[in-house]
Amino acid sequence: MSHVTDLAHALTDARARPEGAALPEELGLTDAYRVQADAFAQRAQALAGWKIGVTGTGIRRALGAEEPAAGRLATNDIVRAPVSAITIGDARETYVEGELVFEMARALLPQDAPFSPEQVAQATGALHVGIEIVTSRFVHDDLPLGLLIADNCMADRLFIGDRIADGWDDRFAALPVVLSGPGAHRREGATADVFGNPLLAVTWLANWLAGQGLALEPGQWVSSGTCTGVTPVKAGDRVSVDLGGLGSATVEFVSE
Repeated sequence: MSHVTDLAHALTDARARPEGAALPEELGLTDAYRVQADAFAQRAQALAGWKIGVTGTGIRRALGAEEPAAGRLATNDIVRAPVSAITIGDARETYVEGELVFEMARALLPQDAPFSPEQVAQATGALHVGIEIVTSRFVHDDLPLGLLIADNCMADRLFIGDRIADGWDDRFAALPVVLSGPGAHRREGATADVFGNPLLAVTWLANWLAGQGLALEPGQWVSSGTCTGVTPVKAGDRVSVDLGGLGSATVEFVSE
């Protein structure tokens, strides 16, 4: 398992330096998730939630993925309003995604799996507008599936904007989502672009975690998947996400 440990250390070290980790050969999914877990443990931070990636049909087809992918979010990865300025460097490409974020209210324990969408909806405490910031710790971000997972699905930080509901409602399955910025850039999407329905993505996560002996816990955040694709940003840019006219999130990026 030395290759798993070595790669986890390289990815952890890459967080603190401008140059990324060298690209190794492709990993199998089991080793990829081991690298991700090891690298997260090296950060010595509490687990604040999860990021779901590869939720679009096109990206799964391009990567040869049979299901979405999961990444871990640490306490320091969560940014909440009224803070709105996020620092980014200029050595690597940084992107943003408009997301529907779930805030869990009840635990979904492994021994109770498999979970239905109705059970996941009942365990959801609130829904928020989110902006996810993604970047790679490797030297470039055109990654095969195994390296994408090892790189924590490129999760960097999650900005939590307006709270739009106190729980799940079926209307959230197909709401329009608009990402505005940088500048005059505008990108339209929908919550339905997330695995057909974001609730289904979170249900997949709950069942996937149960298969690893893990639980979704009360108070954890789940960034359910991009509704708007990815948009590159740099220091000086401002980006807003509007979710069906129900609420928004706005972030300004400043230089490190």
